[in-house]
Amino acid sequence: MAMRIRVTTRAGLYERRKQEHIDCGYRIEEERPIPVNGFCTFVAARELPVSDALTELVALAVNGNHGAGDDY
Repeated sequence: MAMRIRVTTRAGLYERRKQEHIDCGYRIEEERPIPVNGFCTFVAARELPVSDALTELVALAVNGNHGAGDDY
């Protein structure tokens, strides 16, 4: 299973944000380094083992999109 994140960042932070994602194990795809309205984009992609993807889905189902579920 692949996880893909589109990252939009200010032009001045583009290289640093890209390097942060590389350091976290992502590969960079679909780079758009030329700013449009002051922002650049790229796609950070990473292959997830099936067990990690399943764990992530279970955590999302249990916690929802709002973290630890303290709102109950």
